[in-house]
Amino acid sequence: MNLKEKITELAAALLPDESYYLVDVQVSESRIKSKITILVDSDAGISIDECAALSRELGHQIEELNLIENAYTLEVSSPGVDFPLTQTRQYQRNIGRKLRVQFKDGSEKIGLLNTVSDSDISITTDGTKKEPAVTLVIPYVEIKKAQVLVSFK
Repeated sequence: MNLKEKITELAAALLPDESYYLVDVQVSESRIKSKITILVDSDAGISIDECAALSRELGHQIEELNLIENAYTLEVSSPGVDFPLTQTRQYQRNIGRKLRVQFKDGSEKIGLLNTVSDSDISITTDGTKKEPAVTLVIPYVEIKKAQVLVSFK
């Protein structure tokens, strides 16, 4: 098991309950100072205090198990609005919001997220004079990247 897998396993075991989940784990190993970044979320969102508590506990376990010999930085945070959606649970939390979906073929659509299933999402694009609004069912396998568009209205 490599370091990233060990850290992922430890972090997952420290999550308070099943409503919390890991979004991403990144480990950049270096002889001088390694960096570990953990993105965690929950179905109801996650607070700074919860991230700090997870960081403290995970840091203690990394030290106890001597997983990293040299200095390291540990960052635990929520993904933030600019982080791409990668899991079904993230899509579910954003139903009713506008998404930018980039497809693997290079095309892109912007629309309101309507529904989410285990295999696909559906969005409704904005209508224009030239092109009417249309509802698209998009399988996850066709999505390269999907991000929530923040509206400041």
